Amino acid sequence: MAVSRTLNRRTVSLYKLFLRYLAVFCLTTILFAGVVILCASAGFQSGFVLQANYAERAVGEARDRIARSEPFDRALIPFPCTYILIDRDGTVVESDMASGEIDRALGQIRALLSNAPRDAMHQYALIERADSVCVVCYDMYVHFASPILDQWLPRPELLAMLILLAFFLLDAFVTAVRFGRRLKRELEPIVTAVDRIAGQELDLGVTVTGIGEFNTVLRSIQDMGDALERSLKEQWELEQDRRMQISSVAHDIKIPLTVIRGNAELLLEGELSGEERDLTEGICAGVSRIEKYLGLLSDAVRTEDAQAMTAEDFSVETCVGEIEQQALSLCRSKEIALTVRKAGSSEIFYGDRELIVRAVSDILDNAVEHTPRQGAVELSVTADVDKLVFRVTDSGTGFSDSALKYAARQFYTECEERSGKHYGLGLFIAARAAGQHGGSLVTANREDGNGAVVTLTIGSYIY
Repeated sequence: MAVSRTLNRRTVSLYKLFLRYLAVFCLTTILFAGVVILCASAGFQSGFVLQANYAERAVGEARDRIARSEPFDRALIPFPCTYILIDRDGTVVESDMASGEIDRALGQIRALLSNAPRDAMHQYALIERADSVCVVCYDMYVHFASPILDQWLPRPELLAMLILLAFFLLDAFVTAVRFGRRLKRELEPIVTAVDRIAGQELDLGVTVTGIGEFNTVLRSIQDMGDALERSLKEQWELEQDRRMQISSVAHDIKIPLTVIRGNAELLLEGELSGEERDLTEGICAGVSRIEKYLGLLSDAVRTEDAQAMTAEDFSVETCVGEIEQQALSLCRSKEIALTVRKAGSSEIFYGDRELIVRAVSDILDNAVEHTPRQGAVELSVTADVDKLVFRVTDSGTGFSDSALKYAARQFYTECEERSGKHYGLGLFIAARAAGQHGGSLVTANREDGNGAVVTLTIGSYIY
């Protein structure tokens, strides 16, 4: 078995290959996380992103200006803070909050004044003015410096987490795809080797892979292919020996049979008593039967060897006419009534005409053999563009349960129900012809129980 190998091909175990891809995945994830952190740091340094304590510091720097401004200047409230301006009577003068936010902020302020628990992430600065109090509200979150970005985008820390998660999933997907493609590429020699063995191509020509475990499997496949090749060669040699022995035995037996037949026929030409003539005629009949046995053995060997067919377009009418003439000859000896029915629209069919004629004739011979004298045999032919269907019905004893299963096997006989003239080849040859044409052979008994039905289907293509 030829095996092609890649020179200096380094191999790695499947475990190490997986760890390699895992390490690359982890490294790329860490690198991207570092890129995100660097981008965040650059955003803080450039002022594009405001730190979490930016609002607290900005309020402290603007506190004095807010307290002294007359009238109140809302432009002094730093972004991203909001405010509530309350007069000395506790009435809200103005605010940039919604009504619900104002009520929540006032509740937090009362909790602040009474030292009750409050939201630690939201802070409130009370700035005393001459005639009012300004409450500046701010949170301890990171914000974009641009109010538009801060309004429409998630908070920077949440956005960074979403970006990191998206890259993590993308990196996992890309790594899985690359790992899968690598495995698929490394599995191709194994798949190719298995397909070749399935197609009985024993010269595998396997190329080693880059994965050690796969190479172990390939070596096992190679060993299996070698064993299969040896087994097939031995089987082929045994089969050839068997066929040669059958052919040799058949040929060797023909010589003494010819001598026996010749001497018996010479004796029949002379003057013999009644008993002597009967014995001599029995010898001739026995010789004829032995010759028929030998002919069947030779047919069996030729049938096994015949793999190719001669396919051509032929006339369905001519083919059926030839079959009908042979059937009439078979039926005449037992005074059997033959009925031929034809149907279908096809006039030309593509296939091996001689093989089809022989297959149907063998079925008819089998039907005539098991039909009593003065019985009836019917041949029904349906010719379509893509198939020919021959249906042979007889009025004999029908098939036993065993024959319905095994009638098409080579040399199968029903010793109890059948006579000694049945050698188990007719239906076998017909089934083989059907198989070569992509068709089938179906055996059954008549519904009324008075005979057998054999249906031969021939397809219009060749395997």
